[in-house]
Amino acid sequence: MDDTILPLTKNVTQAQLAAEPSTDAELLRELALSTDQQTRQSVAGNPNTPVDVLLRLGAEFPSQLLDNPVFPLLLLENLNLVAEIPLPTLRSILKQENVPVYILEQVADRADLEVQLGLVKNVQTPKGVLNRLTQSRHPQVVESARLHINLAGELTEKYEERIQEVIQGIIPDAYRARNGTVFLAVLAQICPIPEFIVEHWVQDSSYQDSVCRRLASSPATFPSILKHLANHTDDWTRCEVAENPNTPVETLRKFATEEQACFSLALNLSTPADILESLSTNQNQTIRIKVAQHPNTPLNVVKDLANDTDMDVANAAARVIGEYTAEAVRKDPKTPTHVLEKLAQTDPTTVCEHPNATPELLLEFSKSISWSVRQNVARNSNTPVSILEELAHDESWEVRCGVAKNPNVPVSILKELAQDDSSEVRCQVSRNPNTPISLLFKQLARDASGSRAIAYQMSSKKYGEYPEFESILDILAEESTSPLETILQRLAQDGGEAARLFLARRFDLPINFLTQFAESTEVKVCEVVAQNLNTPVSCLEKLAQSAETKVREAVAQNPNTPISILEQLGKDKNYDVLLHIAQKTNLSPEILEELAGSKYSDKVREKAMLNPSLPKEVVERILCGEYATHYLKLNPDFLSRHPDSLAVTLNHYAKSQFPLVSFIALNQPQISQELLQEKSLSISWLERLAVAQNPQATQQILTQLAQDSNQLVRAAAKNRLQNLSQS
Repeated sequence: MDDTILPLTKNVTQAQLAAEPSTDAELLRELALSTDQQTRQSVAGNPNTPVDVLLRLGAEFPSQLLDNPVFPLLLLENLNLVAEIPLPTLRSILKQENVPVYILEQVADRADLEVQLGLVKNVQTPKGVLNRLTQSRHPQVVESARLHINLAGELTEKYEERIQEVIQGIIPDAYRARNGTVFLAVLAQICPIPEFIVEHWVQDSSYQDSVCRRLASSPATFPSILKHLANHTDDWTRCEVAENPNTPVETLRKFATEEQACFSLALNLSTPADILESLSTNQNQTIRIKVAQHPNTPLNVVKDLANDTDMDVANAAARVIGEYTAEAVRKDPKTPTHVLEKLAQTDPTTVCEHPNATPELLLEFSKSISWSVRQNVARNSNTPVSILEELAHDESWEVRCGVAKNPNVPVSILKELAQDDSSEVRCQVSRNPNTPISLLFKQLARDASGSRAIAYQMSSKKYGEYPEFESILDILAEESTSPLETILQRLAQDGGEAARLFLARRFDLPINFLTQFAESTEVKVCEVVAQNLNTPVSCLEKLAQSAETKVREAVAQNPNTPISILEQLGKDKNYDVLLHIAQKTNLSPEILEELAGSKYSDKVREKAMLNPSLPKEVVERILCGEYATHYLKLNPDFLSRHPDSLAVTLNHYAKSQFPLVSFIALNQPQISQELLQEKSLSISWLERLAVAQNPQATQQILTQLAQDSNQLVRAAAKNRLQNLSQS
């Protein structure tokens, strides 16, 4: 309705006009269509409003309808009026405290679920109506009617035991709960769950796959829940609990006597030394091997296993013992400096090879009388340039070769070594990827040993032979005095695919050659160009459109690929391309969210969920969706790091259509006051009970719930009020 067409007296608003008892009925009919809520509300309370309009507005303004002085008269005039009340209005007025009892009695036979729930929520509903409702076809109505204060009476003691008894009796089996069980599994990983509910899951076999197994394998599951799951009759569930790093140690000890769980214990990084020692005598060979390899196994136990009668066990233990010394240092790039310093006294060769070797240690070893030690120093990427400069003049050609191999050796040193007397040193310079392309083809290629080394690198090895070797040597010889551009062009045209691949990998290949190679019909060449950090954006854009998956995958891997191209590839249909895209940290939140919700690939979804750039808001939506348990398994500490996200997530589940889900969520202290207030008026007694039990429920809410129609809600609210008064 156009609000401007009504003939209004000066300074009189529509709402005032709607409230005026003398306002014409037809005008009130028009005002009932106003976009202004206050106006519509005034119409609902006006005794002159037409009956059909009044009954329609009652859905939105039930209190105004019941308080309207004409309403009781209408009920007297028309004995069938209650039956004519529209269903939405009837549902609304049943939630009001002042609804006439005769209305409650007249609608008792309505089959509508919400009407019946409204009746059992109303504290005035007579005992006779409640008895009829215990025969309802809706189980939740039957239970609510039985718990109504007018039928069940006041509950003065042991209300907590009664609550457990009732809830256990109404928990549906997992087959009926369907999607609700997924939400229960999420809640069990983000908030405490009442023990009696967890015990029910353990005892009810229908919860085995949908809840128990999910929880048993997730590192986000609360230790208290894992303790209960350890008693499950399902072997798979118990084994997963035994392997879960969150399982309490006392629970792990119980598994030590279960043969089927022993292997899981041997894999669990939280298994303590005494349990591993007991497992070291297990008859199963694989278990003893895993015990020998476990980081918590005491060294004396490993030494005993090294004398095991089974050679596989003995060899595994012997390898572990060896790894406590020099072998461990070689294999562990994170070996602390102080360990290296101690080992330096007995095994300098190992130390000077290690990536964690300090410049001080490397300087010390660079003076060693052993050329092999100095060679290892020369090859170490941590060796300072000043030491490399000194070792580049070492008397030993092996040491100078080590310098030429160093991945961080400066170009100035490579240029110097390119003129070394040793052909071996010059060959190593030609093999170093840092050697400039001009030095490679304008100087080293003129050297007999250098040109052969270059030709071998540019040839493809097939069946032990290098088919392009001779032709590349010929090109290098023929073009020895030609400009660099000419040499490169000849190699690109006549050197074969292997030569083009070699050039396409070069960091300093002129841009025009990369552009030329990007147009190639050779898939491998295009793939290498797509990986090159110097490839122009225009080429990457073209290569991103390639029909070849490997090429698009290479574009996705290139760290210089612009975000616009990455987001284009984020919609690719190929799993391998998406796998690389999902790991990029500069994607838009929208693309990351789409990848994290991928329905086609678990791996793509996993990579996106592990992406550190995944925004908190996106994670919150994931935690409220179908892949929440998957995310929590990968990121079990997210909510502990973001408590505000925990509140958002719990508030979402508190609005669930599944009663048990909303009950558990509404019990948590993170629920907002607004939601607690809203749910204190819920048609579900289970939700009202949760609000009454919530530690954040206000005294006002508790006072209201202490007058609830449900005996359990009343008892819980009164108990909380009593505790508040005593505190």
